[in-house]
Amino acid sequence: MKTLRMEDKERRKIPNSVKNFVSYSAFVLVIIYLVGLINLEHKAIGLEHPFLAITDNYVLILDAIFWAIVGLFSAELFISYFKVRNSKEFLRKYWLEILMLVLMPIFVGFKFLKITLKIVKQIKIGKTVFKIIHKIKK
Repeated sequence: MKTLRMEDKERRKIPNSVKNFVSYSAFVLVIIYLVGLINLEHKAIGLEHPFLAITDNYVLILDAIFWAIVGLFSAELFISYFKVRNSKEFLRKYWLEILMLVLMPIFVGFKFLKITLKIVKQIKIGKTVFKIIHKIKK
């Protein structure tokens, strides 16, 4: 019986390569999104002209990238929970990531309303910096 339980635990274990793939994919998409956001808001940072043409499709692609990032962050948290398997420990260890994941869609709504765009940028940049620091510590 004990060997079956060990095998069952091993089957439920998610390989590190999957988590690494999700993490690096999210990181690459965040970089692409930030470059796209800088291009979209070129006047806010002092650029005269955008370096890429801004069309309706460009904005839609940027929104799709944002939601892909949210999905990848969610997947990363899901994988992290399966590694920890303890709700209290998971909340203690990943509370900031959970909070940022919850707040990201809320602040995107503000972006569409053109309310406090600078706050949205600060939050997203802060999340990226946190992810980079978190990766360095590992």
